[in-house]
Amino acid sequence: MEELPKLTDSIYKEIEEFEDYEYSNCIAYEMCIRNKEVKRLIKVLNKMEHLRKSLKPYERINWKEKRRDYYPIVENQLIFNIIKKELKDKYFIDVNLKQKINNKLLTLKDDLGLISFYPKPKSIEATEFETKKWEKFISIDKIGINETIKDGYYSIQTYYKKEDDYKNKIYSNFKNELSKPKNINNKTQLEINLNLPKKELIAYISKIKDDYDKNNFIVKAPLELLGEDTTKSNSIDKNKINKGLIAKKFFVYDYVSIRLEQIEDSNQDYIIEYEENKKIIENNPYITRQDKLIQLRELKKELEDNIKQRIIEIIEEVDDITKGTAKRYYYDIKPFIDDLKYKELI
Repeated sequence: MEELPKLTDSIYKEIEEFEDYEYSNCIAYEMCIRNKEVKRLIKVLNKMEHLRKSLKPYERINWKEKRRDYYPIVENQLIFNIIKKELKDKYFIDVNLKQKINNKLLTLKDDLGLISFYPKPKSIEATEFETKKWEKFISIDKIGINETIKDGYYSIQTYYKKEDDYKNKIYSNFKNELSKPKNINNKTQLEINLNLPKKELIAYISKIKDDYDKNNFIVKAPLELLGEDTTKSNSIDKNKINKGLIAKKFFVYDYVSIRLEQIEDSNQDYIIEYEENKKIIENNPYITRQDKLIQLRELKKELEDNIKQRIIEIIEEVDDITKGTAKRYYYDIKPFIDDLKYKELI
């Protein structure tokens, strides 16, 4: 069972100190990983990964020799990939995204054509031939590469002599980041000249952002280009964010969530009683269908009121924040986590 959080815990200090340039991405990520289903799926992945690593090296290599014995492991990997896909497609969390920067750069190099794959040679002569081909590629097809890794971003510059093709790309490198599916992704390539004065660049980007805020459809996501409505109902004004206040909202949500887990057995009693009474109403032959619907609605409301009352009782336990304020904080942030509204922040 998790320990109850304290407002002085390092995670809330970290949330309070997220940089301005990464803030929306970081708090959206923090909201995502608190969603109950996301936590459950990640927990399953961790257990599966532990099972895979528990196998001895030779078992992992030679599983094909005993297919029947190792079928559960293969099935395990299939389920593993399905869960990863659901996390990425539905919740925007890519479990492979937060890897070492070197791995990220290898991926980017591959995207830019800097990593070439060729079949494994079958002879010494083939090896020498392939090596010469590779050396020829290195010396003729491109002449330059420059990599820069910084907090918040990393960049790759390449120049291909053969095609006289120059590429210069900058990618985000935030502390925490979600990955939106391509069909609803609004990321935009923007040509800027970094030799220009900072004031001029800020004015240029501000101009584009101001126009976008007036009319979001100057930049459309792929689904919008196909005529689908992806209108946001974003209720957070990101220009008026108080980072300390947001950190407190995370704290209150975490406190309530953990306390609810701690008293899950007593909450389960309410649910069991609800299900029993629900069956009695549904199977009662002496009341009309309309009366059944009314009684079922009242029964569900009673269950929800009981759970809400437990939440209010928990909120009263929170130190350093008044009851009314803590309640407001909890219900402010709850839909962004439970109802996946964090997606609207990015």
